[in-house]
Amino acid sequence: MELFSSAALAAGALPGILAMVAGIAFLIFIHELGHWLIARMFGFKTPIFSIGFGKREHSLVLGTFWQTEFRLSPIPLGGYVSIPELQDESAALESAQQPGRDLPKFKVFPVWKRISVAVAGVVMNIIFAVFAIAALFTFIGKPSIEVNSTSIANLSTQITIGRDAGLLVGDKFISVDGRAVKTPSDLIAALRGHRGKSVELVVSRLGENITVTITPNQDGQTGIDVAADAVRKYTPIGAVQALREGATTSATTMIDMFRGIGMMLGQVEPPPNLPSGATDVHGIVGIVSIGQQAFDEGAFAFVWLLSMISLNLAIMNILPFPPLDGGHVLFYSIEGIFGKPLPVGIRTKLTQIFFLLFVLLMFYGLFNDIFNPIRLG
Repeated sequence: MELFSSAALAAGALPGILAMVAGIAFLIFIHELGHWLIARMFGFKTPIFSIGFGKREHSLVLGTFWQTEFRLSPIPLGGYVSIPELQDESAALESAQQPGRDLPKFKVFPVWKRISVAVAGVVMNIIFAVFAIAALFTFIGKPSIEVNSTSIANLSTQITIGRDAGLLVGDKFISVDGRAVKTPSDLIAALRGHRGKSVELVVSRLGENITVTITPNQDGQTGIDVAADAVRKYTPIGAVQALREGATTSATTMIDMFRGIGMMLGQVEPPPNLPSGATDVHGIVGIVSIGQQAFDEGAFAFVWLLSMISLNLAIMNILPFPPLDGGHVLFYSIEGIFGKPLPVGIRTKLTQIFFLLFVLLMFYGLFNDIFNPIRLG
C-alpha cells in the first residue's frame, strides 16, 4: 500500500515536473536566441544552435536555417550558439602574427559588436520576464494580499522572550502599545519601535483578549514567528500599465537578486525576518521541485516563477566571470580599453579556474537539493 501511494504521488507530480523541464528549456532557448539573432544581424557565423550539450551523433538535429544547424543535445545543462568569430578571435589574432601558420579566416568585428552579442542573451531573458509579468497582470490580474489578522505560528527556543512572557502558538495579535496590529509588518514595526523597552501586547486567545507585557531585544526581536491570515486577490489592469508594471517589477526584482548575492557572500546584512535557508544555493533538482509546486498552484504561480528564473539567469550570466556572458564582456572591454586582447593563455587559464568553481557550485547546489529541499510558501 505504501509503495502504491508513493507511485501515485510521483505520477501526480509528473505533469508539473515535465512542465518545469519544458519551461527551463524554453528559457534557455530564449537566452540563446538573443545571442543568435544579434550575431546573425551583425554578420557573425553561427554554425550550431543547440539546446543541451553533447556530440552531434548523439543529438536530435532539427534542421538548418539561416546557415545554422539546430539541435537538441542529450546533456541538459544549458545550451549554446557556436560563434567561432566570437570565441576564437583572440587566438586567431595572436596566431596571425606568427608566419607560416595556416589559419581559418576570421572576420575581425569591432569590440562593441562582440559585446552586443555577448549581452544579447541576458537582454532577451529580461525582455521575456517583463512581457510575461505584463501578460499575467493583464489577463489574470495584478495580485494583492488582504491580511485579516496576524497570529503566532511558532515560538523560538533560542530567543525565548515571547515564550517567557506567556505567549502561545495561535495567539492572534490585536494591538501593540494601544495601536491596532493587523499585518506582520505592523507588528514588526511596532516591536522595533520598542527595542529594549517594555510594551503591552493585546492578543486574542480562544475568543478572549489577553494583555501581555514584553520587552524586545536590541534588534527588536522577541523570538516570535508569525503567520498571516490573508486572502490573495487578482485585479486585471490595462496592457500599457501592465507593461510599465512588468518593467518596474523586473527592475526591483533584479536589484533584490543582487542583494541576495551580497547576502550569500556575507557582504549585505540580511533582514532579521529572512527565513532560514533563504540564501542557500540550489541546483536543477531544487528548481524543478519548486517548479512542480508552482505548477500545482496554477498558471499565475508557474509563469511568475519562470519570469523570476529568467531574471535570475540574466543576473547570473552578466556576472563578470568566465565562461559566463559577463566574462566575455569583461575580456572584450579590456581589449577595447587597452587596444589588444588578453593573451590566450591567461583567458584559457581563467576560464578553466572559474569553470571548475562553477562545477563545484553545481554539486553544492545538488547537495542542498537533496538534504535541504526548498518549498513554496
